[in-house]
Amino acid sequence: MELIVVMVIVGLMSSLVFVAVGSGILRSEDSRFEAAFLRALKHARTTAIGRGQAVRFIIDAENRHIVVEGDKPISIPETVQIEGSDVITLSSGGAYAIIFFADGSSTGAELDLKYNNTIRQIRINKLFGTVEVETPT
Repeated sequence: MELIVVMVIVGLMSSLVFVAVGSGILRSEDSRFEAAFLRALKHARTTAIGRGQAVRFIIDAENRHIVVEGDKPISIPETVQIEGSDVITLSSGGAYAIIFFADGSSTGAELDLKYNNTIRQIRINKLFGTVEVETPT
């Protein structure tokens, strides 16, 4: 009897694991990019603090990638559109930057990440360099 109970519990647990793993596999390329975009912004801030010097987070619209200065570029999917204000223009070719400073502050920016009828409003605080994400209603 106890063996049957254990087997039922193991069966239930394995089905829960499958559901959790399956939902991660089914995430769209766009939502994976959003997660990578947010991680890269936060990484730029922590890198600036750790190195004790300014670090640029660059959005290269022409080549469709983002990069934290000194790291590997991350490709922007064709279905994702990034719009923003208060970003620093690096070139006429469509390269923009947000600079994170050693004290944790930044040049700040307001960005809209748009994909699949989804809009994420991303705000980078000037004073603290923190990243906030909102979904407009």
